[in-house]
Amino acid sequence: MFIEEKLIISQRHNYLSLIEEGIFFRAYNQSAYILSQYYHQELKVITNMVKKLNNQQIVFCAFPKMQIKQRLPHAVKTEWGYELKGNFELSNYQDWFEQILSLDSDSKYIKNINKKNVNHDANSLKKQEKILQRQLTSAMNDSLASPIFYNIQLTQQQLKFLHKWQRGNCLPIIMENFIESIKQQLQKN
Repeated sequence: MFIEEKLIISQRHNYLSLIEEGIFFRAYNQSAYILSQYYHQELKVITNMVKKLNNQQIVFCAFPKMQIKQRLPHAVKTEWGYELKGNFELSNYQDWFEQILSLDSDSKYIKNINKKNVNHDANSLKKQEKILQRQLTSAMNDSLASPIFYNIQLTQQQLKFLHKWQRGNCLPIIMENFIESIKQQLQKN
């Protein structure tokens, strides 16, 4: 089956579609969203660029075929895999899709840094952290002198980042990107 067919099957309204591929069932795009958001399957979502579709970005996740009945006991067998009919709301699909692409982009950036063997020893990272901490403290002190209240809505990606964030486990560039994304929302208000 060609990728175009897989994507068409995967975007059918109110269906979760699992396409049989070797020893796995794969869920593409909307079906991957349904599988992760409605059925809370903890699967790695992978991004891919399809050259023959004008470099269209797609996402997918997979699990071994032998797990189908334990993961989705009500799924129905089809000629191409399994499907599950439901009333699936996809209004947040695009945000989720962009978040997956963004997270993949961040991880590729980190991998590229590691590949280039950038010298980030513990001392230089601590120095950068101290500089950022001073800048943040200064900005916080300035804002305490004259508080300003903003109502902004955080994206799912921003909420996920905040939920998983731990001191010392994040490259400065990722923190800067996060702060920049919030700053852009503040400028819109």
